[in-house]
Amino acid sequence: MNVLIAPDKFKGSLSAQEVCTALASGLARRYPAASLRCHPLADGGDGTLAILRKHLDLQPRPVPSADPLGRPITATYLLGPDNAFIEVASASGLVLLNPTERNPLNTNTHGTGLLLADALTRGVQNIFLLLGGSATHDVGTGIATALGFRFTDEREQAVLPSGGNLQKIRQIHPPAEQPWAEKNIVLLCDVTNPLLGPHGAAHTYAAQKGAGPKAIESLEAGTRSFSELLAEHYGADIAALPGGGAAGGIGAGLSALLGARLRSGFQTISALTHLEAAIAWADHVVTGEGQLDGQSLQGKVVGGVLDICVQQQKPCSIVVGRNATEGSVQFPSVVQQVQEIMSLTNQTEDAMRGAARYLGELGARMVL
Repeated sequence: MNVLIAPDKFKGSLSAQEVCTALASGLARRYPAASLRCHPLADGGDGTLAILRKHLDLQPRPVPSADPLGRPITATYLLGPDNAFIEVASASGLVLLNPTERNPLNTNTHGTGLLLADALTRGVQNIFLLLGGSATHDVGTGIATALGFRFTDEREQAVLPSGGNLQKIRQIHPPAEQPWAEKNIVLLCDVTNPLLGPHGAAHTYAAQKGAGPKAIESLEAGTRSFSELLAEHYGADIAALPGGGAAGGIGAGLSALLGARLRSGFQTISALTHLEAAIAWADHVVTGEGQLDGQSLQGKVVGGVLDICVQQQKPCSIVVGRNATEGSVQFPSVVQQVQEIMSLTNQTEDAMRGAARYLGELGARMVL
């Protein structure tokens, strides 16, 4: 029997690779003759670079950069023969700021732009930006300034990129040389939120980046003003673009400014790591994540794996930390079982701390 173990990370507890290892240890005890293969996955969020490095020929490239407040740092992206992968969070991430420093009115993505500028000189054709975990809401203007764009106000004075300065921008000045025009710039995200409105970037994500109610309204107004300018300058109506609200509007901004394309994080990573072929090899697939809920089947790893299992008619088991579906999710017929760590302990802290051991126990109990 061939068993493919293809989970997401258990957030706050185990990486996807660690989940694979723990489940494999239990399954090997129950099915010693089985052929087990680990295929850790991600959807473009935290941990994606580690997954890509496991599957692809990629090397880390450290680059002098800047944090969301412009302070010098060294940030790293992954570089391969024809691909580069840049995590927005590596230079523009919320984790780089203390809680008292977090304010999307003041932060920018210039540091991420420095990584992109470096990647554009490395001879690769495809550059992937992973849009997750940002501390910013500058609609990509910081990235653009690192590539040579200038933004000016009504007096033709330069406007520095930040969420609070979006309303001041009246003119966009692209650079004469545009090396990205000959490249394939792909923006990976796992959300479909638009740029504007109640489900847009400001109203959905700005609070977790440190914005209060007044700041959120200011960001929404500035974002609307800048999106109208982009539409006027590029003829691009980005206000309702699915995923345009990702990472403080980077999805929408770079779609217009650079002609970048938004893509599903899971679908892209699935293709790059040849997940369909791996599932075709398997007689049974085991997937999972930290918490299974109503969103798990909508563009996330578990839902994506199940979709392929349905296409190929492969039986699948789901292993999670907590099953929070409460009967609200209709699983496809290929799903044989849903196992959860919380069936072995009633303490969340214990479940997270002992996740590897508990996953091993669940693996040893599974009937495939």
